[in-house]
Amino acid sequence: MASSMHWADQLAEKIIERSKKEKRTPNVKCQQTPSGGKHIGNLNDVLRAWFPVKSVREHGVDCEFVHTTDDRDPLKDVPAKIADLDSKWHDSKEFPEMGKYLGQPLCRIPDPFGCCDSWSEHFTEIWMRGIYALDVHPELYSVNALYEQGKLEPYVRKVFEKAGEAGKIAAKFQATKSEKYIPFDAICPECGVLTNVNSSDLENKTVHFVCGGKAIKKRKAEGCGYEGEVPWSEGKLQWRFEWPALMGLFHTTFEPFGKDHFEGSWKSVLEIMPKIFELEPPIPFVYEFFLVNGEKMSASKGNVYVVQDLMKLIEPEPFMYFYVKRPEKQRDLDLGRVFQLVDEFDDAERAYFGESTGKNEAKEENTKRMYELAVSSVPEKAPARVSYSFAAALAQVLDEDAAVAKLRELGHLKGASKQDEESCRNRLRLAKTWVESFAGDEFKIKVIPAAQAEEKYVLLSDGQKRVLSEFADVMLKGGMEAEQASKAKELCAEHGIATQDFFKAAYAVLLGKEKGPRLIPFANALDKKIVARRFKGEE
Repeated sequence: MASSMHWADQLAEKIIERSKKEKRTPNVKCQQTPSGGKHIGNLNDVLRAWFPVKSVREHGVDCEFVHTTDDRDPLKDVPAKIADLDSKWHDSKEFPEMGKYLGQPLCRIPDPFGCCDSWSEHFTEIWMRGIYALDVHPELYSVNALYEQGKLEPYVRKVFEKAGEAGKIAAKFQATKSEKYIPFDAICPECGVLTNVNSSDLENKTVHFVCGGKAIKKRKAEGCGYEGEVPWSEGKLQWRFEWPALMGLFHTTFEPFGKDHFEGSWKSVLEIMPKIFELEPPIPFVYEFFLVNGEKMSASKGNVYVVQDLMKLIEPEPFMYFYVKRPEKQRDLDLGRVFQLVDEFDDAERAYFGESTGKNEAKEENTKRMYELAVSSVPEKAPARVSYSFAAALAQVLDEDAAVAKLRELGHLKGASKQDEESCRNRLRLAKTWVESFAGDEFKIKVIPAAQAEEKYVLLSDGQKRVLSEFADVMLKGGMEAEQASKAKELCAEHGIATQDFFKAAYAVLLGKEKGPRLIPFANALDKKIVARRFKGEE
């Protein structure tokens, strides 16, 4: 999408145009399969739908926002890690009995924790709690309930009526299927496994089958050999056909999906919709997946994170900002440097409220638009914010009340409302959790004893000592951090040392190492008199 207009706004225009042509309320759909704890990568499906919905509604056009949960899908595997309702992860070895349910519908498998009515209900609850925490509220539909209520019956009938054509499409896109394949599975009343059918009775709305089990991934859920009939409501369309059936049921105008669906599933939708259901496919949108800490998320690697995990580290708004970026580019969410994302959001917020970003006009306008989409509602004035990295430094050396007092002393809370102060307190808590969970050693603060500081001071060059000493006087006078940073550069130039060598010297006498958190915010967070004595070699 080569345009200065934000991608969500471009899609909104297409959605509105399509809905006018069809003379119906636009419908945007997303989905998920409650096969386990759905990670933040799966959230792409919801948010790539939500941002265009938000834009459509900003145009004054009503827009339906639907989320289907594919809870009649079979259990294909027991995940290595399973989350409880508090989003705490457990090794699946704690639940060895779950393996016997392979091939059965997720909605009919018991909840391993016993807190919900089924496996699917448990994991849907975790998923939706995360979505609601972001203030995103789609209308949730259970696919199992849609089958039970007969809502999908017209689409099931069309597949059976055009079984020959359906079989050809299935065989075209799946090498394991023949043209005689019927894309419908029955739920065996004896063993509960989903198994393929061999015929259908259109008049009585039943299917005949012999329970031969279900091939899933590289294994097979064994069938029991039972032969009989069940009503259509006791089965399901194969997913390749169920997906477009749901699009038809909801009159879907637009639906995003990951690139893994583009080559196979979506291309089959382009044939199934017109040839089987006699409908026009919705507007598609393919998004790129992202990495976490440079890797794909995998339960077996232990690097799977649900929304609730991220809400322990950052606020919803910067988290949403990550998703409002261009979706066709693969991105890496580095939890070890999550402060960079928060800083980027804070910069966008300042730009929205009038502070220049130094970007060209088009990029600056796009930044402002990204901010608007990322927040639930734009505040009347710029909130008072404390930088995340400074919050991380403060939280390590001061308790919460003392940290807030320090923020007041340094002018960070000037004119702040009670809500602003609470937001700052929350960021202090989040940053502290980040330090304890993901921060590297360079971000962890442990001020060295005075005797060790003296040993480090002796090793400094004369130039480093002079700059440290004069900068100590600058700190004691107070003033804004930006002014102090500017003065530090002037002193380095005046005494002929590199700015980097000044930083190394400061970290050496404070932390005993060459690197650390952003120096000036960190130094201001400590007792200034102690810092000044260290910088002057008096302690």
